[in-house]
Amino acid sequence: MTVTLDLAFFQRFLDRATRVVVAEAARLTELDAAIGDADHGANLKRGFTSAADALAADPPATPGALLTAVGAHLTNTVGGASGPLYGTVLRRMGKILGEDPVVEPATLGRALAAAVASVRRLGDSAPGDKTMVDALQPAADAYAEALGGGDVTAALDAAAHAARAGAEATIPLRARRGRASYLGERSIGHQDPGATSSALLVTALYEATDPALCAVAPEAEAKAEAEAAAATGAEAERPAGRVGVVLVSHSREVAESTAALARALVGTGDPAPVAPAGGLPDGAIGTNAELVRRAVKDADRGAGVVVLCDMGSAVLTVRTLLAEKELEGTHIADAPFVEGAVAAVVTASAGGDLEAVLAATADARTYRKL
Repeated sequence: MTVTLDLAFFQRFLDRATRVVVAEAARLTELDAAIGDADHGANLKRGFTSAADALAADPPATPGALLTAVGAHLTNTVGGASGPLYGTVLRRMGKILGEDPVVEPATLGRALAAAVASVRRLGDSAPGDKTMVDALQPAADAYAEALGGGDVTAALDAAAHAARAGAEATIPLRARRGRASYLGERSIGHQDPGATSSALLVTALYEATDPALCAVAPEAEAKAEAEAAAATGAEAERPAGRVGVVLVSHSREVAESTAALARALVGTGDPAPVAPAGGLPDGAIGTNAELVRRAVKDADRGAGVVVLCDMGSAVLTVRTLLAEKELEGTHIADAPFVEGAVAAVVTASAGGDLEAVLAATADARTYRKL
């Protein structure tokens, strides 16, 4: 059967992708709970299911416009890193597809390659880093190679197989990018959630070649949504005794807002204990040893405490308390205050031990922004 890459095809792709994301949301969240912040499935589900409603008022007229619009929507609605990354994939593809009402198979290949290149630049990632690139790069390469035979369906099938194999191949890898990298060796043995969801989307692109397959009965779809929602809504059990984090700043507001940011970025609703110790007791600028002692006590669950300091007297205050053996089991992290705090809280919330949390803060110190 000849496949036409028109607006109907790409609408089937997005419909199929949405249904698959809904059905697999719980599994994606479970994978993310092991090495991330346990919100990957829920975030993608929210973004994809809301895209159709967002575009209903002004339906795109071409495949390129459709992917661009959905990509922009995902960027704006999907939390965490998934929003900008998946938004980049679809927006970049949409730009390459342009305004043509029917896409040539070779153009789709260029769009896939451009999307992968954009994601690699955005995330500073490469194959083997245990990210979504480990599924997307093999998919783009397989599509280009298989398209030499002239059959776009066979090329998309090859891309889907390569993406799934790439996702599975992340299991033995140690993460070198993303939040999973905070866990170091503990990331080994877990399949990357981003690579897994990428493989689902590439597979949905192949499945869009079969209109009958994409015509899921409404009752079956509703059942899948209900089951996924129930599974996603169930709170995962967290082991007791996670590493605590203390944030020592000259400003009460800075310490408290940084703690709030780190908790929010965990995304599970159950972050590791984090206690701010900012300013002086009267709220003035400065640092206070007693506030640090209280914060360490509040954050200590028996697995150790990591302290992040902003500068100057905050560092000296904590070092003095450590030298006087007042803070048993407490370690100061040599890391930037905000980035280190987020790395520490996310890693501790994912179950990382003291060594893993300190390693995550060290990685935050060297994270490049240019």
